[in-house]
Amino acid sequence: ALPILKENIMKLLASNYDGTLCYGEKVMEEDSQAITEWQNAGNLFVIVTGRSKESLDKYLERDGLHPDYIVTNNGSVIFDSKGNLLKKDCLDYVTAIDTIYIAKQAEGVASYVVNDGLHRHRIVVNDKIRDARYPTMKEDLSEEEVMNLTEYSQIVLSMANSDLASEMAEEFNLFFSENIEAYANNYCVDIVAKHVSKGTGLEYVAMYADVDMDDVYVIGNLKKDVSMLEITQNRYAFFTSPEEIKQMCEKEYTSVGELVKEIL
Repeated sequence: ALPILKENIMKLLASNYDGTLCYGEKVMEEDSQAITEWQNAGNLFVIVTGRSKESLDKYLERDGLHPDYIVTNNGSVIFDSKGNLLKKDCLDYVTAIDTIYIAKQAEGVASYVVNDGLHRHRIVVNDKIRDARYPTMKEDLSEEEVMNLTEYSQIVLSMANSDLASEMAEEFNLFFSENIEAYANNYCVDIVAKHVSKGTGLEYVAMYADVDMDDVYVIGNLKKDVSMLEITQNRYAFFTSPEEIKQMCEKEYTSVGELVKEIL
């Protein structure tokens, strides 16, 4: 038998979306072209995001991107390139309802958004607080209808400022440590089921696509990207990353396209 050339082995590149792949208003054309070249060479491209599929889809179309897999809601919901649902992790119902009650009573909450894996529904908590995360999202269900949903893959609290978001995430992780993971993300607190992270989502995709971890490449810029950066030695920081992320990574890049050119 012929020895397998390392070059012919399928590689997988995973990137965070907001702040890494989409830095500024939109994805740069040279980045989407580099990703298309990467895929045309027989490799996989995966977006790993805190966003829902619903909010990501319109941007992917605009950016001309066709990821092979999308890991959404911080790892809790995973889709293939055709939009088929591969995996969904939900909060347990009681914890989800508790989270909603806390959101309604806590200080500094502008709104909360629940996600059932496919669709998002926003409830305004305090219209006196500027909603930095969801300024234009319409309310399509009543609070009663939101509480009657049976599945919650992610609940996002939109806070008055980033300090409050960090404090709120810490408190959730303290009081609900057995049931949830709460991630502070700028003005938001993203709440998902326990043991769900961008890292678990990406590991699932690598296993599903039968790609060896040595052939997985990851680039990110957020604290909540650490879980996916940790699963491989091939980890790279976007240049805007905080120092702690740069220190754990092999190298930093100013664009995803720049990274693709080096690993293709």
